[in-house]
Amino acid sequence: MKKIISFASIGILLIVTIILLTFCKKEEDLPTPAFVFTATTVQIQGGGDGLQFTAKCTNNNVKMAKVFITDPTQSPPFLYNLNGTIYSKDESFALQATGVAYNKKIGKWKFEFTGNRTEDDVSFYETTTLDVK
Repeated sequence: MKKIISFASIGILLIVTIILLTFCKKEEDLPTPAFVFTATTVQIQGGGDGLQFTAKCTNNNVKMAKVFITDPTQSPPFLYNLNGTIYSKDESFALQATGVAYNKKIGKWKFEFTGNRTEDDVSFYETTTLDVK
């Protein structure tokens, strides 16, 4: 009788373990957001060339907090606040206010993004560069 109870207990534990392992699989981690950029040369009021940047996340939907933009001369970075705006994967968004441009400087511009992935609300910090010619 004790053997039957032992086997039954082991069987129940085995079934519960299998059920837990099946339904509690760890979801695969989502990739860190990856961004691509474009720079458009525009005329600045008063003369000279300026740049307007757009970005898009190519692998996630994102809720953007802010971006720090550093020009090639390593001047103090510009802060552009994106105020928690949500962008779908591959949706382009501006990195400056409407009608605003950055003074055009040739070289490597640095972009530091902070925000959250919308799928799981995990925060991210991503740094990337763009060569302007």
